[in-house]
Amino acid sequence: MTYKLSRKWLLHIVSITVLFAVGGCHTEGEPQAAPPELPQQVLLTESMREQPVPGWTAASTALGLPPGAVVKPVNNIGDHGIFLGIADGQRWLFGLDVTSGEQLFGPVQLGTGGDGSGFGCVVNGPPAVLCIRQSRDLAAPSRAWVVDADSGEMIFDGTTEVRISRQDGRPKLDRIGDHAIATVTGKGIYGVGPHGELTWFVPGDGILTAQFAGWNRDTVPSELAVQNSGAVADVVFSVVDGRVVKPSVPEGLSLERAMVYPRGVGYEYTAADGRRGVTFFDDAGQALGNLAQRGALETRSADLPTVVTESHDRVMTLDGRTLVELPATLPAVEARLIGTRLFLANDPNHTMWQQFDLRTGDAGAVCETDALGFYFIASDGEVAVALNDDTPARAVDLATCEVLWSMPRPGPDEAVEVWKVGSALIRRTNDRISSLVAPG
Repeated sequence: MTYKLSRKWLLHIVSITVLFAVGGCHTEGEPQAAPPELPQQVLLTESMREQPVPGWTAASTALGLPPGAVVKPVNNIGDHGIFLGIADGQRWLFGLDVTSGEQLFGPVQLGTGGDGSGFGCVVNGPPAVLCIRQSRDLAAPSRAWVVDADSGEMIFDGTTEVRISRQDGRPKLDRIGDHAIATVTGKGIYGVGPHGELTWFVPGDGILTAQFAGWNRDTVPSELAVQNSGAVADVVFSVVDGRVVKPSVPEGLSLERAMVYPRGVGYEYTAADGRRGVTFFDDAGQALGNLAQRGALETRSADLPTVVTESHDRVMTLDGRTLVELPATLPAVEARLIGTRLFLANDPNHTMWQQFDLRTGDAGAVCETDALGFYFIASDGEVAVALNDDTPARAVDLATCEVLWSMPRPGPDEAVEVWKVGSALIRRTNDRISSLVAPG
């Protein structure tokens, strides 16, 4: 389904044209046979329509941590949440089933404190969890721990070259999906092995492209990453094993800038005759769709490809079908997929979000909100949960844009945070954590 909007589309929809598109071509006035296949998403299993109440609750002491220990989320493996307990300069790793509150392992103490300048943990190929403490001595190696999240066993305790903060010529820890990588500016990107060691290497500029610095999203991330290769074409590679994706392209076609999406890759290109366009591939580099029109891939649309052309901005599928078409505008398009709704904002502040139901072809309400951008936490598919400066969490009805509820601002002696961990919403209040579930 394609929706063609007037220039004032954020305030008033003048006309909507439903288009049918196959293999990158479309015919106006014909309905699409079926909704597009959308990227897999991890949505909250509990309804957020009413203000949620605590489900399971655990104090730090009940988790085996010292009194007053602060808990922070690391990541999740499905609905197995990985958390860090912090107290008196020391850290412990532990796991919880976020649906039941059952403690799965730990706490596992990570060293005995020490003079560190940075600390971070990431899942590094489930069930392994890698934690690194960077020394204040820039010449000294970092300390690394690797814990098996299934058994709770410490499987490595030693040193690593990997750093938490960027230093000239030193590999810096980053994460794509469920895998750790190490970036070195001006050199390239490494894999990180089961003992914190550097493994595979992909040469390039060592800088992840802008799409990897984005907002919280519900879509399951790709296992591909992108960096500038130093040549014309960006290099796309797997963060699992460093395999470089080598797209099949016609002779004379020059690939340029790339974006990765769930289940595929987009490349800007120049053909042998000078024509410009955008083409799409699956994760293995096999061609999927092509837009033979000069365009640029919008880095702020990470769920579905958005192509900016001289006359229109188009939200597309990887097989080349146009889903939404809107006038070209100066501000970059922000896009977010929640359930079967697509939200687009191209006003200067990205607070006016036009929604489209990809099942029916209907344009919905325009939401004036900051809940769908940087402050977004999670969604159940019908309601978005977000924070802001006045509340740790509030809920916005995606159909009506109405604010359904808002948590009170914490008191002077309270520290409250709300996170999405797997398919659950988790709240920390001082040294206690709890799940948030629908009342009743």
